[in-house]
Amino acid sequence: MPANGFRPRLRAPSARAAALAAVVFGVIVLLYLAARLTPLFALRDLEVTGAPPAARASVREATEAFMGESLVALDREELRRRLEALPTVRSLQIDRAFPHTLRIVVAPERPLAVVRRGGQAWLVSDGGRVIRQVDPGTFSIRASIWTATETHLAPGATVEAANVRLALEALRRVPEDFPLRVQAARVQDEAVTLVLVGGTELRLGRRGALALKLAVAGRVLETLSAMELAELAYLDVAVPERPVGGTSLDSQVEGETMGGNVLQIGI
Repeated sequence: MPANGFRPRLRAPSARAAALAAVVFGVIVLLYLAARLTPLFALRDLEVTGAPPAARASVREATEAFMGESLVALDREELRRRLEALPTVRSLQIDRAFPHTLRIVVAPERPLAVVRRGGQAWLVSDGGRVIRQVDPGTFSIRASIWTATETHLAPGATVEAANVRLALEALRRVPEDFPLRVQAARVQDEAVTLVLVGGTELRLGRRGALALKLAVAGRVLETLSAMELAELAYLDVAVPERPVGGTSLDSQVEGETMGGNVLQIGI
């Protein structure tokens, strides 16, 4: 407080300044309303990138209902929900490029396997989401997973069957440079078996250390000759420190044999 005991007076805003502020605010409101309610920023152009042609076409079709709307008023969350409900879309990024363009970058679902139920088949992503129903004979390049007839499979749905999810987990762990292509995956009593091209069974055992087991199996397979690979009926890496191979499928998991020739393999 000043020595003379008087408080300094706060100068009230002048009527002119207040009126100017009100005018500016009014102009902003009018511009905002014009942007929302007039064709000034109407959505006319759509740019979709980051996905295969079929997925881009699905995104474009699902966005048609929003064409002509103002970019200012566009409900991006509602659009996102609609687009992420598409079976081919994993996630996406939506950006407005004024005055008339909407840019959508799509992260597509990545097909991993074909889940078979009786005589029907569905293409399934690495996250377990059903992408679409397919002709069983047209996707031989993808590993097959057989499931029970009561398993729910529909485009956009996520497969809940525990055996299918464990098989998908094992397939996700297969390195890109794995020596042999995987033709099928199955789970029995929580133990995973991959069937390699040529019919060799790769027995991984239970869920733990799948990446390590596959790395060991890859190293073993790389050491075998073409003739040895042709004769190899199974390779058991359920205990990765002690891989076991055999020329007969008549054996138990983890190399406990009931017959056939069993080979203890060093790595």
